[in-house]
Amino acid sequence: MKPVSRRRDAGFSLPEAIAGFVIFTIMMGALTYAAAALFKFQSQPSAIYGGQTYALAPSLGSFQQAVSLQTAFAQAVDQADNLIVIGGVRSSPTAANADLPASALATTFADASLSAAISSDPFQAYSSWDQVQLNSLQFSPYFTVNPDPADFTILTVQGQSRITSITQQRRVTATINGLNQVLYQVTSQTIDWSSGSPVLLPNAQTGTTPTYGYAIYYPAAEDSWAQAPGVTHYWYRTDATWDRDQEGPSRVIFADPYVLAGQDPQAPIQSVSRFVYFLPQTR
Repeated sequence: MKPVSRRRDAGFSLPEAIAGFVIFTIMMGALTYAAAALFKFQSQPSAIYGGQTYALAPSLGSFQQAVSLQTAFAQAVDQADNLIVIGGVRSSPTAANADLPASALATTFADASLSAAISSDPFQAYSSWDQVQLNSLQFSPYFTVNPDPADFTILTVQGQSRITSITQQRRVTATINGLNQVLYQVTSQTIDWSSGSPVLLPNAQTGTTPTYGYAIYYPAAEDSWAQAPGVTHYWYRTDATWDRDQEGPSRVIFADPYVLAGQDPQAPIQSVSRFVYFLPQTR
């Protein structure tokens, strides 16, 4: 008589279940450790200067913020009748001051209108240099000292007087933790000219918070660009004798948060920002 074979019931015995749980725990522990190490490796180094946190470039998070800023800035430029680009080099039509960097406006400047330009010569209103002269009483208290070629202020204007946005870039060289660093801060604030108040994002809490902005830094030795961030003004004609100057477009270069600017100074090709504009005085 043949023995009757019995099929083993599905499932695990208690020792097998305990062994499986131990193996699963070890695997999850290893995975958690590996993930923690990965996030630690990918954490973005940062530096704090003047109460502002700067991310070490290249920075994906800052690049995303920069794209949002550039989108809003491009829309403001497209809707503007007049652009006032303050700062940079060649801002003056006189040869003696052409290559000297001009002062930008302080970040505290938040006016919604240009009082001096309302009754001014409309042809002069379409030159950044002339606008600075026409609005000297309004601008002078806000001019920065020790101007840097990378610093600029861009005002988008509707008509001859209504400021619709204020975009600023600043570069500062500072010693942090014993190392020389170059810090860039870019902000853009949309202005509601009808009320004179800044337009804030839904999550903004105070009127001093820029609508858009990013802050990055490079080691000083790596702050090397094929075309350096900042502004260069171009002129169709300059005539100091008859005061008949005609300003052409301004080349504006924003610091790019997602380029490794000058890691290899000997490289034949240096990094170029993705955020480059040629801005005419009128639209």
